[in-house]
Amino acid sequence: MGRHFLEIDGRAFVPVGAHFVPRSGPDWPWRVGVEEFDRAFGAMASSGLNTVRIDLLWAALEPTPGLLDEAHLRVLDEILAAATRHGLTLHPTLFVGGEVGDAYWDLPWASGVNPHADAELRALQADHAAQLARRWAGDPAIIGWDLTDEPPFWVHQATTTDDDAVAWTEALVTSLRGEDPSHLITIGTASQEVDHGPFRADVIAPFLDFACVHPYPIYSPELYPDALLSRRMTYAGAFETALARGAGKEVMVHEYGASSTQFDPERIAHYDRLLTWAAFGAGAVGFYAWCWTDAEPDAYQRAPYVRMPHETQFGVTTHDGLMRPRGKVLTELADCLAELDLDALASDGPSCTAAILVPHEYVHPYDRDAFGLDKAAGPYVPAEAAWDPHRDVKPLIRGLLNSSTLASRAGLGVEFPRESLDGGWPRTRLLMLPAPLTTTTNSLLHLRTSTWSGAPDFHRAGGTLYLSCSTETAIPELPELAGVRIIDRAPVHDEVVLSFVAPFGDLATGDEIRLPAPPSTPHLRGVSLAVTDAEVLAVDLDGNPTLTRAKRGNGAVVTCAHPLELILADLPDAHGPRDQTWRLYAALAEMAGCAPIAQLPHPDVANGVLTGPRGGVLIVTNHSARAVSGQLRLPPNSRLDGCLPDPAVLRGDAVELPPYAVAALTWRASTADEE
Repeated sequence: MGRHFLEIDGRAFVPVGAHFVPRSGPDWPWRVGVEEFDRAFGAMASSGLNTVRIDLLWAALEPTPGLLDEAHLRVLDEILAAATRHGLTLHPTLFVGGEVGDAYWDLPWASGVNPHADAELRALQADHAAQLARRWAGDPAIIGWDLTDEPPFWVHQATTTDDDAVAWTEALVTSLRGEDPSHLITIGTASQEVDHGPFRADVIAPFLDFACVHPYPIYSPELYPDALLSRRMTYAGAFETALARGAGKEVMVHEYGASSTQFDPERIAHYDRLLTWAAFGAGAVGFYAWCWTDAEPDAYQRAPYVRMPHETQFGVTTHDGLMRPRGKVLTELADCLAELDLDALASDGPSCTAAILVPHEYVHPYDRDAFGLDKAAGPYVPAEAAWDPHRDVKPLIRGLLNSSTLASRAGLGVEFPRESLDGGWPRTRLLMLPAPLTTTTNSLLHLRTSTWSGAPDFHRAGGTLYLSCSTETAIPELPELAGVRIIDRAPVHDEVVLSFVAPFGDLATGDEIRLPAPPSTPHLRGVSLAVTDAEVLAVDLDGNPTLTRAKRGNGAVVTCAHPLELILADLPDAHGPRDQTWRLYAALAEMAGCAPIAQLPHPDVANGVLTGPRGGVLIVTNHSARAVSGQLRLPPNSRLDGCLPDPAVLRGDAVELPPYAVAALTWRASTADEE
């Protein structure tokens, strides 16, 4: 798209809206008239929203193969007109079969056929999309096409491959653009990055105008064993946004929310506020809350609600139209983002000061070009595909998630560049490679052996490298790289202790970082290190080195003998006020000289920095139940321009944030006249 954010009439624009599922449930074509849409659109518009996402139920729209139902299309025309009357744009989601709970409305005439894998059914979908595109080509009421909701289609998840995802996406995008080249195209994907699904951004983003994430940490307890307002939970939108952005396209938070049957509505409002604003600071280009209204009680008697009670109350409003607390948060988000001068202050996108590398195998599993063989090598087949056919990506995601959460607590913005086949390393001051990136047991989870050869160039450019180890770590020529060598598995104690014997950042001699000892599995157990030419910064209970630093070129390598990030991953509510592990990351940032260009320093605050040609925006989110304050840091030769929304308190360059509050602090570069 050429620059950060979507564009409407040549200006940067952030869609902020909700997904509208009528109160009676997702089978609206058979039960609901246009009037309910019109009433909902009026309420959305009066709440300050600018867009709404709706479903086009495939089985209702195409009752006969290849023939769209004209009466149903006329209803959709009326819905489009209703949105226009209320000043809203529509984001239609095509080919919806599953939407709420475990519901899936299959096609009567193609039941059981995988729509992604079957070539004949793909061709019918391409024609279906072309007919819709011809009907609404260039219509300004449509903000963009959503090819479908949360693929792979729900009953075909186990049988859809990466190649299927590519073929399906390419066919539909080609068909839509052939008839309607002016509208943006995306796919509303959910959990594909964290589950390594076939529709992850690395696979399909090349065909799309922007990618999507649906962060629902409440549905991933193996990643988020936490309370709703814990740091890991409220940072989930920022994490998934940043991880997906590494594939090369902008990213929208396309769905998010929690059920009022399971969480207090006020806490959901705090959660929504922190998740959306932190994601905006990480680069998110739009937001659709799931969903606008609760199900009506009569709908409790039938599927999907009769089998999924928590799905009844995800609404911004109750079933009878009363605004829940999260509605005020959504209005605040829409109003504040509409006030920001995005073109001047944010069109260059997020400013990141550190990076975490994503393995090439995660991007392209079993990529023959990554084997290092020429054509004369013969029919090489990796036996790992047979040894471990159902590889679990979660150990990698746990490492990436907890490393980025620690970095956020240390004030850093993190990006996720992909591992390069040519051995080149990212151009960053600080590169963090937490376990399992340093390991060897599963190629989906770790870096390629040849990648380590890029370290000397990285260090000559002044880069600092951080490694954390487990007993599965294996790095060739580790002494040359890091000044240490692995001699054995670490002794097992009741705690993992880093007792500092030398100052490191604000960690003084005698300070300690303590974590409960994890289960003694190779994945979580640390290593015993012998020092060759590194400096020992911290030791364990037996006096063995647990943190070392080696100067290399114009940079350095810091090595931790324990997989701290993976240990934290298994601890509920790990990133709370008692945990001090983030101070290690703060020390890394100080040593690397990679402080963000703008910041409100505090471990409970996430800092997101967006920049533009005339200044920038610092988004600060207080992820704690207590008020926090600090001294605002802005770039040299800049002046504070504004603060949205209240109740952030500004006193000169001091900022105070109430519990769970956010603020967007804008600055402009000073002109020569002002200087």
